Amino acid sequence: MFKKNKGLLKILLLLPSSLFLSSCDLSEYFNISDSVADKIFPNVWDFLVQFIAFIIMIILIFIFAYKPIKKYIEKRQELMDKEVKDTFKNKKESEENLLNSKKEVALAHQKASKIIEDSIKEANEEKDKILVSANLEATKKIEEANVQIERNQKEAEKELKNEISDVAIKMSSKILEREVNDSDNKKIIDDFVKNTSK
Repeated sequence: MFKKNKGLLKILLLLPSSLFLSSCDLSEYFNISDSVADKIFPNVWDFLVQFIAFIIMIILIFIFAYKPIKKYIEKRQELMDKEVKDTFKNKKESEENLLNSKKEVALAHQKASKIIEDSIKEANEEKDKILVSANLEATKKIEEANVQIERNQKEAEKELKNEISDVAIKMSSKILEREVNDSDNKKIIDDFVKNTSK
């Protein structure tokens, strides 16, 4: 705050001194008359006083106004240069960040696509496993059913054979009306089964 007041104080001192120096009239002190020659040719003393006052005013302006203004302008220029550099730096960083963000988004899309492809592949593999498992299970059940059918068929044939042999024994006993022994029964049955199988 003192620096601001000091600059203001310098300017206030500069104005009255320049007014005092530029308004010096020496004719009162030296008793110079107003003649035509004086009006045509300037008074050397007036010229000298005004020239010295002008030089002093230039020096005072240089000391109190030019240097502070120059310092202020230089500081302002440095600040503006710094802001321009910072702006370019921020712009460059922003562009790099944007480029990095675009790369990350592209990489995320690639990862997402890979995850989707992997998921589809896993689902297809799981589907294939389930189908293979189902086919194996169906084949196993069909084989078990075939075995069961074959077993049932053999049992049915055995029962049928037993029934046929019983019927054949009864019929042969009636036909022969005599008692047939086991070896005869077996022979008759085998012949009957062979004939019926054909």
